[in-house]
Amino acid sequence: MAPPIRVAFIGLSDHSWAAHSHFPALAASPDFEIIGLCNSSCARSQAAIDAFKLPESVKCYASPEEVANDADVDLVVCSTRVDRHLPTIGPSLKAGKNVYVEWPLGKDSAEARELARLKNEGGVKIDTVGLQARQAPIIKKLKELVDGGRIGKVLSSTYTAQGSQVGEGVIEGSEYLGFTESGGNLVTIRFGHQIDYVQQVLGYGFSSQHAVLANRRPEVGRRDQSGKLISEFTKTADDTVYLVGTLKNGIPLSFSLNGAGKPFKGVPGLEWRIYGEKGELRVTAASPFLPACDDEMKIELYDFAADAVESVDIPKDEVDASSFHWATRNVARVYRALAKGEVNCSFEDAMERQEFLAELFKENRYFEY
Repeated sequence: MAPPIRVAFIGLSDHSWAAHSHFPALAASPDFEIIGLCNSSCARSQAAIDAFKLPESVKCYASPEEVANDADVDLVVCSTRVDRHLPTIGPSLKAGKNVYVEWPLGKDSAEARELARLKNEGGVKIDTVGLQARQAPIIKKLKELVDGGRIGKVLSSTYTAQGSQVGEGVIEGSEYLGFTESGGNLVTIRFGHQIDYVQQVLGYGFSSQHAVLANRRPEVGRRDQSGKLISEFTKTADDTVYLVGTLKNGIPLSFSLNGAGKPFKGVPGLEWRIYGEKGELRVTAASPFLPACDDEMKIELYDFAADAVESVDIPKDEVDASSFHWATRNVARVYRALAKGEVNCSFEDAMERQEFLAELFKENRYFEY
C-alpha cells in the first residue's frame, strides 16, 4: 500500500465549512494524512490542532510561505474566504505543489486567470477546484440517463430553486457573503455550483444567454450561532438570479434561483425538469442546493410511449454507507478521486466557469469581475 498523501491544510477552524466537509473526509481516509495547519496566525493554527485533536506531530505554519517551503507537503488544501485564495495558495503554486482549493478559484476572473498562470509556471501536476457536486451520485445518474437516450433527444430544460442563503441574514463572521466585491456570494457560490452541475448533465457552454441579477433584500440580519439577531447591515450582493439561454449543443435552458427568502410551504426547494422527445425527467429536492439535500431528493421519469411515471433509483456508494454529514459526502468523493490522481475540476475549467459569471455581471452593469 502506498504511503498516505501528506496534507498541509490552510483554513481549518471551528464552525468553518472545512470543519464540516474536508476534515471528516480526510480524517476517515487512509490515503491522506494532515501534517500541518496554516491559519491567520500560528496561535490560531495551534488552537485548531487542539480543537480537532490532531497529533502533536502536526506542524503549525505561521504563513503560506512556510507551507510552500515545506518539502514534506504533497498536497495543499485551501478552504479560506475566496478573496484570500491568491495570497494563501500563490506561494505553493509557485513552488510546484499540488493544490485542492475551494470554489470559486479566485475572487474574480482576473484572479482565477492569475492562479491558473501560477499553476502552469510552477509545474503543478495535480490541481483541483471544489465543484464537488460533479461527484454526486444523483448527477452521475442524471447524466447516464440523458447520455443513454432514456428520454431521447433533449429538447429543453427548466430549473427552479428557492430558499435563502443571505436573504434572511448571515451568521456573524460571514458578512462577506453579503458583498459582491468579496467574490463569495449567492451568485458566485450557490449559483456557480448549481449552473455547473446542470451543465455537467446537459453539456457545457452557452451559445447565447441573458441574465437578470437583483438585490431584492438589501437590509439583512447579522445573527449569532444560535440564530439570534444581533444587528442589521446593508448587503450589496444579489439574492435573485434569472437566466435564460441556449447551450452550445442547442438545448434551451431556463434557470431561476430565488435566494431572498423561504420557499413556499410544502413545495420542493428545487424542481429541475429535462424534457426530451421520448420522455421527461423531473428532479425534486427539499433544498434549493441539490448536494445539500442528503437523502431528500428524487428522480422521476415519464415515459411518453408507456404513458407511465417511474421512480429512478439513485445509486449508493461507500460514501453513502458512511455516517458522513451531507457536507462531507461529495468532498470525500473528490478526495477519493485525488488519491487516484484524478482531477475533479482543473484550474482552467474553473477559470472558464468564472469567465461565464463575469459575462453575467457585465450584462448587469457591475464592476469588472
